[in-house]
Amino acid sequence: MNIIIAGATGDIGKAITISISQHLPEAKLLLLYRDQEKKALLSKQLSPSNTQFLCIQHPFQNKDIIFNTFLKFQPQIFICAIGDGFYAKVENVDLEELDKSYEANFKIPFFLAQLAYKIFLPQKKGHIIFINSISALEGFPYGSLYCPFKFALKGAAEVMAKEGKRYGLKVSSIYPGIVKTKLLDKMPFVPKKGLLNPEDVAQAVLYLLKLSPYAEVKDLLLKNNNLAWR
Repeated sequence: MNIIIAGATGDIGKAITISISQHLPEAKLLLLYRDQEKKALLSKQLSPSNTQFLCIQHPFQNKDIIFNTFLKFQPQIFICAIGDGFYAKVENVDLEELDKSYEANFKIPFFLAQLAYKIFLPQKKGHIIFINSISALEGFPYGSLYCPFKFALKGAAEVMAKEGKRYGLKVSSIYPGIVKTKLLDKMPFVPKKGLLNPEDVAQAVLYLLKLSPYAEVKDLLLKNNNLAWR
């Protein structure tokens, strides 16, 4: 099983990577990263024989390099755990911040998934897994910079699923609630307890990967059971 993980050095991506390496030791991993320091820390926890890294610091300028690396790797699974937090009330939205959120939460995830999709089509096999957010299902206060692009990513996943189905492709989206990651530092208000852990999301990914090839999960909602706010 050859698996590409985009955003592998983020809090959720790292948990997914480590979980797969522990529970599916036969899997070969191509890990996409931007932060060199985080990449160095993660590499120490993984088997070098099963792991390779690819820097995507400038993804659009290096499209051919990324695609050719994907092609050579011959993936069966693409997991996208890329995203960033941008929050503001509607009347305070800055257009430059809107562009940054669009790129981080939709444009780059779609672009990388599209490259994997192009490889999956001719081989008539492949599974794309988006780590999205509950913010793709419901708008929230201060979410005007964030929710719209999570909604857009959900729409893209729906289109990929319907167009790819005839070619044997699967597309799944996981929608976690509030997860204990560095994004909390950007949120205008944060629960004091009841948060999900990145490992909870990783377990959901493992569940999808271990399903029978005849089974398909389109949407997986991973809710907080009982949040307590400050």
